[in-house]
Amino acid sequence: MKTMPFKKAGRIALERGRLQVEIDDLGRFAFDEMTLVDEAGERHGYVMESSSGRAVNFHMAGRLYTVVRAQFLRLVAGDIGKAAVFEVA
Repeated sequence: MKTMPFKKAGRIALERGRLQVEIDDLGRFAFDEMTLVDEAGERHGYVMESSSGRAVNFHMAGRLYTVVRAQFLRLVAGDIGKAAVFEVA
């Protein structure tokens, strides 16, 4: 099985009651159902569970980003304040 290299690319946090992902070289985006939108409401990508079920993936700007599903769920539950987002190379 081939492993994929991961590079830290940003963070995800619950801010003012809204789940937001910030990618270092792209900006900040909010979740709107299964899409990612900017402050003007323009769509920039989509969100889906990984095929293994162990991560939540973000597809944006022709790139794949991921966050560990367990951390994502702890974030949504309010148990942690933020989680790292990684780019999958």
